[in-house]
Amino acid sequence: MPMLSSVSKAHIQLLIYALLISTSFPLANFLGSQYSPLLTTWLRFALAALGFVCLLRWQGLLQWPGWQAIGRYSLISLPLTGFFLLMFIAGKSASALAMGSLATLVPLFSALLAWMFWRQSPQPSRLLALVAGALGALWVLTGGKLSQLGQGGWPPGNTHFLMACLLMGIYPLVLKVLHRGESMLKVTGWSLITGTGWLTLAALLWQPPLALPNSAQWMAIIWLAVATTMVTFFLFQSAALVVGGSSANAYSLLTPAFVLLLNLAMGGHSPGWGVLPGLVLTVLALIWLLLQDRAIREEQA
Repeated sequence: MPMLSSVSKAHIQLLIYALLISTSFPLANFLGSQYSPLLTTWLRFALAALGFVCLLRWQGLLQWPGWQAIGRYSLISLPLTGFFLLMFIAGKSASALAMGSLATLVPLFSALLAWMFWRQSPQPSRLLALVAGALGALWVLTGGKLSQLGQGGWPPGNTHFLMACLLMGIYPLVLKVLHRGESMLKVTGWSLITGTGWLTLAALLWQPPLALPNSAQWMAIIWLAVATTMVTFFLFQSAALVVGGSSANAYSLLTPAFVLLLNLAMGGHSPGWGVLPGLVLTVLALIWLLLQDRAIREEQA
């Protein structure tokens, strides 16, 4: 049996990464309607931060970075923290499929924001692929009836999650400006620690009703902290070293398809064949982006 190449392994890792990330949206829908979004986000960050503290300690990287670095990590964590808080707020009224579809807008938002603030013009072919992926996701969101977007039936959760996606689009730009060459393990760990600090401050200000999660809610929060935060971090980072961050980020276009499959696996309602053209368009957009990135790597080599 032939051995898989490092590139093939990286793409398999990214498929698993995209699948794990997709589980966030059904769980956000489940938790958002049953438990405080602020406490959910705080517990997720606190547990993930504790896990990264253990990893940093094991790697010999756990040391006080200084107040200046803490200030940088706090700024880096702001859009990340806001994204997850808004995701759980959105889960009160937005469906998992709606959030999974809107999440595909994040790479497009990043490209547009980079152009607005740094005049970094994306390649026309790349921009076209991102737009095609976004249109495919919106097709899935509306079941092929894009005219519905302007005819009501847009729950407030969709708007909340759209704001969350805008924050996540800002995140890589903030990271680019404030990163000083540290390992991403260190940056992520301290971002989660400072993010927990932001959420603690928010809890003190808003004082949500304190209540412990029940067993099902605890399982969901622990899954989010471990599988969709810690495991995905290592899958993404190791794969991105092989295929590049651009290709790795493009796998977010698979989110609507994976969320749809998860919904069906859990006995959810089937949206019908009307979503199929949108799913095909998102997959084609992903393939187009991967081919573009491979051509760039070959030119550089």
